Amino acid sequence: MEVVDPYRFGHYSRMLLFLAGVLEQMDLALEHISTREVHDSRFGLMLTDNAIELVLHQIAKEKDLRLKAFYFSQPDYAHKRELVEALGGSFDAKLKFARIEGMISEERSRTIKILHSLRNELYHVGLQHEAILPDLADLYFDTACQFLARYEPYGLSWISNQKLPERAKKYFKGPESFPARPDDFRNACSELEIACAHDSTQTVESLADHMEHVVSECDTYIDIIAGGIYVGQQKPRDAAIVDCQAWPLAFTKEGQLFAKEHGWAGENVLQLAEWLGQNYPFRLKRDPVSSWRKQVARLRSKKNPHVALFNYQSFMDATSSIREALYENAAQVEIEIDRLIDQRRGK
Repeated sequence: MEVVDPYRFGHYSRMLLFLAGVLEQMDLALEHISTREVHDSRFGLMLTDNAIELVLHQIAKEKDLRLKAFYFSQPDYAHKRELVEALGGSFDAKLKFARIEGMISEERSRTIKILHSLRNELYHVGLQHEAILPDLADLYFDTACQFLARYEPYGLSWISNQKLPERAKKYFKGPESFPARPDDFRNACSELEIACAHDSTQTVESLADHMEHVVSECDTYIDIIAGGIYVGQQKPRDAAIVDCQAWPLAFTKEGQLFAKEHGWAGENVLQLAEWLGQNYPFRLKRDPVSSWRKQVARLRSKKNPHVALFNYQSFMDATSSIREALYENAAQVEIEIDRLIDQRRGK
C-alpha cells in the first residue's frame, strides 16, 4: 500500500511563493548592501539574516513533515530533540539542526551565528559598528547565498491565481503556466552571490583595522590611568591594569565575599580596592597592549574571512570587560583633571 504524503497537498502549493519571498528579500538586501553606506548596510544585513532564518526554519519544518509522513520507515530518527528545538523560536537551535542535516559547514555556521548576534545588537541596541559594517554585510550576504543555494525544496507546485513578487520574477525562468524551473532558486542564489562580489581580503583588512583601532584606544586609556591626577601620583602601566579592575570589584558582592573569605580586615572601600589589587586572582595583571598588537598582526595575515571574523569576535568578547573598565577609569581621571583645572581658574 502506498503511503500518501500530506506534505504534497498543503505545502507544495506555497513553496514557490516561499522561495520567491526569500529571493525578494535577498534582492532588496543586495540593493542596499551595494551602496556601501552604513545605514543601508545595516538594513541589508538585517534582510539577509531574516532570509537565512526563514530557510533554517523551513529545513526543520520539512524534516518534521517527512518524519510524520513516513513514520513507520523512520521510527528511530536520532535527532528528534534537536528537531523539536529547531521548530521553536531559537535561531541557534535552527542553525544547529541545519548543521546536523549537513546543510552547512561548521565554519559557515559559526559565521552566521556571529553575524546573527550582530544583527540583534543593531536592531535592539542600535549599535552600528560603522567602521566594519559594510564589509560584514558583504560577508553575511555572500555566506547566505552559498547556504541558500544548497537548499532543495521538497517539491514545487503552482496555482494559477498565485502571483510572484515583482522583485523575484526575474529569477524564475519558466513559462507563465508554471514560472519556476527546478534549478531557478539555486541559480538565483549563485547570481546574487556573483553580483555581491564580496572581497575577502578587504573584509580581513577591515576587521584588522578596527581591532587595531580598539587596541590603540586602550593604549591611550592606560596612559591616562597610569598618569594619574596629581604630580607624583603616576604608576606603572601594569599597576594601572590591576587598579582599574580592583576598584569596581570592591563595590560588588563577589569582591566583598572574596575578601571576607580570605581574611581581609580593612575598614573602607578604598582599602578593600587596594587589598583586592594585591590579592584577587585577576586574569589580566599585566599591560596587554603588546600582546594585543601581536593578535592584530596575526588577524591581518589571515586569508579566510570566516577565520578572521571568528578571531576578531573572540578577541572582542574576551577583552570586553577590561576594555570597558579601562574606558570608565580613564574617563573618571579626565573628569577629575578637568575639575581641578576649572578650580584653579576660579570657575
